[in-house]
This record gives sequence, C-alpha cells and structure tokens, in this order.
Amino acid sequence: MNDKYFPEETAFLEEARARAERGGLSADDWRSHYAQLVENYDKLLKVVQVLTHQATQLESKMEKVRAQLELQRKALSHEVEGLERQIEYQQREVHKKVQERDDLYERMGKTRMMLIVLFAILLVIVLFVFYYIFIDTERMIKFVKTIRNLE
Repeated sequence: MNDKYFPEETAFLEEARARAERGGLSADDWRSHYAQLVENYDKLLKVVQVLTHQATQLESKMEKVRAQLELQRKALSHEVEGLERQIEYQQREVHKKVQERDDLYERMGKTRMMLIVLFAILLVIVLFVFYYIFIDTERMIKFVKTIRNLE
C-alpha cells in the first residue's frame, strides 16, 4: 500500500506484518519492534491531534464566515426589498406623469380645435366685412341706413 501522507508508518506496518508471518523473532526483537510501534503511534497521535485542532479551527472560521455571509445575505435581501419598493413607487409616479401628460395633450388638442374653429369664424366674419365693404358696397350702404333708421 502506497501512502503519500504517512509513508514511513506505512512501510513500518508492512514490514511488521511480513515479520509476524515469518515468525522466529526473539523477545528482544519483539520489544524493539513494539517500542518502534509505540513511537510511531505517538507520532501519528500527535499528527492527528494537530490535524484535529486545525480542522476545529477551520470549522470555527467557516462557521464565522457562514454567519457573516448570512448577515450579508439578509442585508442584501433587505436592500433588494427596498429597491423593489422604490422601483414600484417610481413606476407609479411615472404612470401618473404619463397620465398627466396624456390628459394635457388631450386638453391641448381640444384647445387647438377650439382655436381653429374660432379662427375660422373670425375669418368668415372678416371675409363678409371685406366683401361688403369692397365688393358689394351698395348693399352695405343700405344696411347701414337701415340700422340708422332703427335707432
């Protein structure tokens, strides 16, 4: 078995298994190997303790980051809600302005039509006066005399 994180310990374990299968070890050899096994176990335990401590620290940092992200998410959600309300308000205001503009255009159209009619009436009156003064003067003179007699 090839272990890239604990190569020495893995090699020691494989050698110990091979020797146990072969047998024929003296008591001193067993003690020596047992002492080596305890030393390796002590090293691994320290590594595991360091890794566990680092994992706990990383987990704590991740929890803080998660809490900060949750706060930021809530703040952004609040901002989005505020912006949505502002957009709705502005849309209502724009709709009001458009309606006011349309009403103003309608009134301007009516006023324009009324001015055109008044101008046409005035033009007809001016043309009648012009006609009677310059073209049909005899009829105008009779009309003026008739009005004077009525007074």
